[in-house]
Amino acid sequence: MFDATRPEVAYLIGLLQTDGSHHGSLDAKGKVTLEIAARDAAVLPRLATVIPCYTSIRHRTRDTNFSKAYESAALSFFDQSTRKAIAALGVPPGRKSRTIAPPQQPFAKADYVRGLLDGDGSIGFTAKGWPYVSLVTASPALAEFFCSVIKEICGIDRSARPNTRDGVSNILVLNIAAAKLAAWAWYSPDALGIDRKRRAAAMVAAWKPDPAKAGRYGVARKRWTPEEDQIVLSHTQAEAARLLGRTPQSVNLRRWRLRNASAEEASER
Repeated sequence: MFDATRPEVAYLIGLLQTDGSHHGSLDAKGKVTLEIAARDAAVLPRLATVIPCYTSIRHRTRDTNFSKAYESAALSFFDQSTRKAIAALGVPPGRKSRTIAPPQQPFAKADYVRGLLDGDGSIGFTAKGWPYVSLVTASPALAEFFCSVIKEICGIDRSARPNTRDGVSNILVLNIAAAKLAAWAWYSPDALGIDRKRRAAAMVAAWKPDPAKAGRYGVARKRWTPEEDQIVLSHTQAEAARLLGRTPQSVNLRRWRLRNASAEEASER
């Protein structure tokens, strides 16, 4: 029913693995739902044309742990044979965050990765002006796969080890590596995907280091950002150094300063 070598199918699987849910049983009733932010809902009618059964798209507003009056759009289908085909490609019923893995059969890799990044990834520029691409996942298999893609496309190593705080892997590439990965995953302006991230990917892919400026990546060094501080505090020294492209010594010094600042603030209360 589904051929994962088709770009639109591979993308659908990646997005379902990150933003989708599969409830019920493959031998009885069940439901697959893909829920995304309402601002990204334009992709859902295009995905509906890929699914060979009746689908519905609904909008709703609700309070979440992260936002009041969060507006979302959800595409759903119930057809048993379609759900079985989806499950065979890596979207089984039940909780999946730690068990999802790339399809076992051949698949369109760039499109699948774009689906993962549209779901649980981030792309853009840091406060320092550095382009970045990152993926957060609780699945060891998915983390290993994404690291292998980074090695293949960017030529650099990244660790798939989960952090000690919540057991998830936050895999990040910056600058030239981010530009290469964005150009590979968003290889065409017509490729199926979320428009907001497509626009960000186009800017990241177009980035070039300025040879007139100093620094490891061709840009001047600037102050640490809150996002980098979070990585410093939630990862080991070696992990943070790899993720941020900094030396272990600079990470260790930054962690010491952050912890001392927190202790001073606590003593003043």
